Amino acid sequence: METINWLGFEKEIIAFTTTTKMGNMAFQVGDNPNEVKKNRSAICSYLKISKERLITTHQSHSGILEEVTIQDQGRGASSFESGIDADALYTKDRRLALGIFHADCVPLFFYVPSASIVGVIHAGYKGTLKHIAYKAIMKLIERENISPNDIYIHVGPARGIETFVVNEDNVKEIIDNKCIESLRMINGEEHFDAVKSNTLDLVKAGISLTHISESNIDTVNDERCFSVYSKRTPLGRMMSVIKLR
Repeated sequence: METINWLGFEKEIIAFTTTTKMGNMAFQVGDNPNEVKKNRSAICSYLKISKERLITTHQSHSGILEEVTIQDQGRGASSFESGIDADALYTKDRRLALGIFHADCVPLFFYVPSASIVGVIHAGYKGTLKHIAYKAIMKLIERENISPNDIYIHVGPARGIETFVVNEDNVKEIIDNKCIESLRMINGEEHFDAVKSNTLDLVKAGISLTHISESNIDTVNDERCFSVYSKRTPLGRMMSVIKLR
């Protein structure tokens, strides 16, 4: 199975992003639902779980974090709308895998070894401006009574700053939402660094930079990745998945 993996905790967790070779993983982009289910079956076979135990989001660029338990099995298995209404999920249940959908948006995996917690965050442009990374991690710390020093984060494939050109309205929106440090002028045009913006929010939440790793893969320029911006065909979404071993 061709995936882009988070390396470093392989004995404890499984964390990866699917690729174009594996096909579209999302019901919401107009593919044949049966094709999406077939594509997802490869993930479930690899993880040795039933399709009901791959729990996904009904994401909407929100700032919502939800804990997933065995009572949530089946959520997202048959449709996008049946997923959990959140853009960030976490679990302590080794029987479950969690998944979010993205193309150019920023996927953030997290792992708390001391509490055996794994999770994943979908940080799109709107979610980034809503500071979802900061909000999700702060909620996790509060709910589970853990230290930020115990949390490890990995930034998966996402759109890079070089292709993320923003217009005047975007710039105002970015400044108004206190993300100005992630703006940079390149060749006379304003660019937005979504990865940096989320990383700064993670640091603000107390995560050490030594606990944050990056894939350094730009979805716009890497043919393994679906990209809305590049308009490569066929259109689709990757899934970023995490599970405790």
